[in-house]
Amino acid sequence: MRDRILAAVEAGEKGYVCVSNMRTVVAANRDPAYLDVMEHSILNVPDGTPLVWCGKAWGLSVERVVGLDLFTTLLKDGVPQFFLGDTEETLEAVKEKAVLEGCPVAGVYSPPFAPLEEYDLQGIAKRITDSGARIVWTSLRAPKQDFLAARLIPFVEDGVVFVGIGAAFRLYLGEYELDRGWLQKVGLGGFKMRRGTSFWQEMDWYFIHGVSLFRYLADILFCRLSKCKK
Repeated sequence: MRDRILAAVEAGEKGYVCVSNMRTVVAANRDPAYLDVMEHSILNVPDGTPLVWCGKAWGLSVERVVGLDLFTTLLKDGVPQFFLGDTEETLEAVKEKAVLEGCPVAGVYSPPFAPLEEYDLQGIAKRITDSGARIVWTSLRAPKQDFLAARLIPFVEDGVVFVGIGAAFRLYLGEYELDRGWLQKVGLGGFKMRRGTSFWQEMDWYFIHGVSLFRYLADILFCRLSKCKK
């Protein structure tokens, strides 16, 4: 994944990467506009164990791509980078830490907490272009961060790649904890990252999306048995 993103930058390609999980896949199946965004990305990578299960059910060789790991790996590659999203305080803290680790941070911007329709897309794109950034990390939570990247693409120059990473800024700062143990292995890794939700709200979320997961797995197995096209 890292190599594909760097290759796009070096080739002067512009586009965006969707770091997906079960919630975003369910959202894309319900919203044709979001599905279109995902289908026109450079990459859709599975940051979620259930999506890895679905890939393997198709017979594919697929591994989980943790958004935080992708972020910290690319920070070390010497490519000018831009941090977009979250609060000004969080962005400054992420910038300070990244610079100390040797990342050439080209700029940061905290957009307004408002619908995308109220965003000054050309103004944001100008900030990115003027900064000279090649990789733009967007942290607005999906699907908003992916819609934003898709809408900014026409206004940025070639060789700029957006990567939506959700809560990775807060994880990077240690404000949230990423589970890499048994919860992650059974598809419940996000449970440790509850933000303002109760135990029962979280269980309700997992039940609803668990039903969708079993339906997807059943559809995949049916297609494979009946030799449907992938």
